[in-house]
Amino acid sequence: MSSRAAMIMVALLLGPLAGCDYSDAPQGAPLRALAAQPEDFQQALVATSGVVRGFDDPEHYWIEDDALNRVELMPLEEARDYLGQRVQVVGTFHYEPGRGRWLEIRGLGPL
Repeated sequence: MSSRAAMIMVALLLGPLAGCDYSDAPQGAPLRALAAQPEDFQQALVATSGVVRGFDDPEHYWIEDDALNRVELMPLEEARDYLGQRVQVVGTFHYEPGRGRWLEIRGLGPL
């Protein structure tokens, strides 16, 4: 994907936030950072990208990068249609020891 196309996708995902003050703007966070320092992003609105993967039993979906850094995607209904696709996600990041990392999706779209 060209850098221009990536910039357009980010603009489309972040467009609804344009009228908000900057404290509501998502923080760019690669999956490697979310995996390595989850406490630093707790409850933060983040934007990240990767490929949507899933499993059927129990049904769940996550986003991962080439190094297999992963973050679960919630709610399931938001992620289901993007299985196998490279996406940009904007959402609230959560981390809980023993449970893991997940994003509460606010925006999701293909790259």
